[in-house]
Amino acid sequence: MNITRQSAGVLVAEMRTGRLRCVEVMEAFADRIERYNSRVNAIIQLDLVKALDAAAVADKARDAGQAMGPLFGLPVAVKDNYDVVGFRTTYGAPALRNNWPDSDSLHIARMKAAGAIVVGKTNMPEFAFGEDTDNPLWGRTRNPYCLSRTAGSSSGGSGAALALDLVALADGSDLGGSTRIPASWCNIVGYRPTTGVVPKVPSVAPFDRLHVMGPMARRVDDIRLSLSVVCGRDVRSPITAPFGPQEFAAPLTGNLAGIRISFSVDSAMFRIDSSVTDALTACADVLSRAGARVTDAAPDVRFLARSQPIFRALCAAEYAGWAVDEHGLELGHLILDLVGQSRRLTGYEIERANMMRVKAWHRMANFFDSYDLVCWSTSSGSPFAPDMPGLKEFDWDTVCISPALDLPSISVPAGFTQDGLPTGLHILGPPGSDRLVLEAAEAIERGLQMWQRNPPNEKLELAVSK
Repeated sequence: MNITRQSAGVLVAEMRTGRLRCVEVMEAFADRIERYNSRVNAIIQLDLVKALDAAAVADKARDAGQAMGPLFGLPVAVKDNYDVVGFRTTYGAPALRNNWPDSDSLHIARMKAAGAIVVGKTNMPEFAFGEDTDNPLWGRTRNPYCLSRTAGSSSGGSGAALALDLVALADGSDLGGSTRIPASWCNIVGYRPTTGVVPKVPSVAPFDRLHVMGPMARRVDDIRLSLSVVCGRDVRSPITAPFGPQEFAAPLTGNLAGIRISFSVDSAMFRIDSSVTDALTACADVLSRAGARVTDAAPDVRFLARSQPIFRALCAAEYAGWAVDEHGLELGHLILDLVGQSRRLTGYEIERANMMRVKAWHRMANFFDSYDLVCWSTSSGSPFAPDMPGLKEFDWDTVCISPALDLPSISVPAGFTQDGLPTGLHILGPPGSDRLVLEAAEAIERGLQMWQRNPPNEKLELAVSK
């Protein structure tokens, strides 16, 4: 058995029965990390000694007949904007290089309680803002499918780590596509749940609905498995989903019988490169074979794009402004510019943006009267080189609609361009339709099996030898 290529669900089942030892699994992933992580710079803080010790303790507990959680023995990585005891939480900012938390973020505590073992922290741009996973503290994360290209942002470290089988599960945060873009460009799965599915504790902006924790994985059902652990109400979070962990208890089937799907990967609503749309052509047939009624249609909410810069600035003020106001930290120019922009916004401008948001909300609500799900491309183009001309031509609205309207959405591996670069199908549903969104992604995964297409090992091996 190739241990590191197995899904998280398979690994847990094997370790719970004792057919695989937790130490054996951890050693296999440790070998992958030691061999390939330096080539992509995905995991920027690492403690394999502690992880191997924890795996040995897990083996002893199982042998003694103690209870085993649903994530028993799984090696996981955590994005560097979440707290894990024993690791620094730097947000990619040099000013926070010595920020040692004294407690875990809620979803990390829940994953640990379920048996997961944290091996390290993954890279991100400073305070999660920017089109590339790069920062002055840890450097740039590279795409495993082409080392000269970006892994996406802002959860590019988690995306690259999963693509190279360095861990079994990872997490990300999603404000404007930060789980979904890296997933699309690293051939893995990235999910943005309905706000409140995963409570935000601690949070500097607990009432914010734009920023959510999003699980990332190599297989769709592993997303479901992760959600079954991290979902659930917490009294410290004012926003709660209308369902609990039981929503994700049963494995996914990929059955879409009777589900109405709007499929518009070549919609005029976005500026999508033909290389991307061509790669996604098989998806509609896959959804139809799974039982869905697929129609070429698309909701028109293009006007919402005019308000995106305002939401972006407000989010920067919430998530990075506290670092300036409360701590006087020195931050990068991008962050400072966004925070400054937020402070220059007038009440009229903010209210105008919210009016656009309400208008788009009602239009989408009407659209979902006729359709259960919407599908389009996750990204408008292929992974770019950081210094590539024309970066500003990318249409980021493909993923920004979800946070603006609180729509659960997922990027699932769905094809490769002629240049051999991965791309993903973006599946969206109305708030609270999280289970259905996952079922549609499961149907795509079963029909296309894109997860089997690994990064080109010969290029990585050559890079290692150099």
